[in-house]
Amino acid sequence: MKILVTGCFGFIGYNFINYLKKNNIDHIGVDSLESSSSKQLYKINNDENLSKYFDLNIKDLNENKDLKKLNISTIVNFAAETHVDNSIGNPESFIDSNILGVTKLLRFAIENNIENVIQISTDEVYGSVLDEFCDESSELNPSSPYSASKASAELICKSFIKTYGVNVKMVRPANNYGKFQQPEKLIPYSVANLIHEKNIEIYGEGRQIRHWLHVEDTVEAILAVIEKGKENEIYNVGSGEYSENIEIAKQLLSILGLDENRLEFVDERPGHDFRYAIDCTKIRNIGWSPKRSLKFELEKTVSWYMDNKDFWIDDYKIINQKRKKRMHL
Repeated sequence: MKILVTGCFGFIGYNFINYLKKNNIDHIGVDSLESSSSKQLYKINNDENLSKYFDLNIKDLNENKDLKKLNISTIVNFAAETHVDNSIGNPESFIDSNILGVTKLLRFAIENNIENVIQISTDEVYGSVLDEFCDESSELNPSSPYSASKASAELICKSFIKTYGVNVKMVRPANNYGKFQQPEKLIPYSVANLIHEKNIEIYGEGRQIRHWLHVEDTVEAILAVIEKGKENEIYNVGSGEYSENIEIAKQLLSILGLDENRLEFVDERPGHDFRYAIDCTKIRNIGWSPKRSLKFELEKTVSWYMDNKDFWIDDYKIINQKRKKRMHL
């Protein structure tokens, strides 16, 4: 098995290639290195993996003759624009990357006889649910341009399955956390703010409920889907651990020995989903289950960000420069 990993220097993608290395699984990386964080990960990884890496946008896979000679059996597509706030201010970039990019990737799979495509989606495609748990057959009801672009990519995948006979498995992970996450997300951004003597920003009252999943559990689930998942199936991936955003913020303050006066409540995000919740029975039935808990992993994650400022500091500065206009067209 030779795996092409697109978006290999993003958050989950980089954790995934590290997991493949650890398990001696042959792989090739593709990334367009558009963020400072991805450039940092490229530098970290450069000495070990340069010969197996291509600096490419997924829309250009078919333009690279060397890539087409490598007898790839599986593509795992992490390449995507991901942050909801950014999608509100710039929906076009999400449509370009997450929909057109996936279409181009699927054409590459067809023209190069790729046996297996894994499309990494998100639990956000279900939208907000009050009290139920969504299984893989639940209605898609996305709220943001980000989640709508991921849901649209899934529909493109389904059309390629039916029209062209491509084998595409789709994975819908819950809210990931862990090391190497870009500093725009709740946990790393909050830690970065606290380090810089700023407060944790909380949308509204912070009662939004998220399903928290450690990134190392996610990458193990993806490999389980590759090896044991059924053709053209969809798999939810989650830990079963749910917390309100305000609870996460308070835990971060506790870990760092800070008072709750370091919480700053800001205007609610437009279209902000209240609760994500998924049923993960299907992936458990192929032998995967989460191994890590938020209680033990959150402190490790905070420590990693405290010790690895070089990874996130440049992106953090850029994020703060754009922050005021991030949720307005």
